[in-house]
Amino acid sequence: MKKFLLGCALISSTVAFADDFKLGYVDVAKIFTTSKPAVAVQQALKLKYAPQQKNLQALNQKLVSEQTQMQALMRTAPDLEKMTPSNRTKLESLNTQYQKDQTVFQQKYMVFQQQLQRAQDYASAKVLAQANTILKSLSDKGGYDLVVTSNQLVYAKPKYDLTDQVIAQLNKMDTKNLITGLDKVENEPLKPMGMQQNPGIKAPVAPVKPVAKANS
Repeated sequence: MKKFLLGCALISSTVAFADDFKLGYVDVAKIFTTSKPAVAVQQALKLKYAPQQKNLQALNQKLVSEQTQMQALMRTAPDLEKMTPSNRTKLESLNTQYQKDQTVFQQKYMVFQQQLQRAQDYASAKVLAQANTILKSLSDKGGYDLVVTSNQLVYAKPKYDLTDQVIAQLNKMDTKNLITGLDKVENEPLKPMGMQQNPGIKAPVAPVKPVAKANS
């Protein structure tokens, strides 16, 4: 019986296969950077969360400014005891405001990260499910015994590459419903351990670029 296996087998050069054994592979990174659903999701997320990111950047700049002002005041005297009463008052006021702004920044940043991660998890799960369905169909129709990801291979001939076939069918996916779903998951509670994906392709990890934080 033909078996559809993906993302779970490392092939050793010492393993011998039957003459009729048929292998296929997919480039996961290519799927998640060039397929229409993946590209549409990235563009939608960028647009959706741009206001929050802009707000975080403004808050961060405020923290940097406050920190710079405090450092300038501290340079006016070797220690707090020798600082003028006026500068000491300004420093204390700035420090209080800095602490408040830093708390606000951290809270908003955490919410931003959680919402973005949740939306990415949702979209990735949808694309992954469709990609695995497509691969199962290609495997059955093409008589493939094993399908792996390209990073698990040292070398394979292009004729075994199923990536473009997967992308071609993924491009038929309804991206409108996919993007609409991003709004529906935004306010759903987060799962404690994160979303668990079914065996199959795993989305390449694309870490979110954090807004640079001012040093405490």
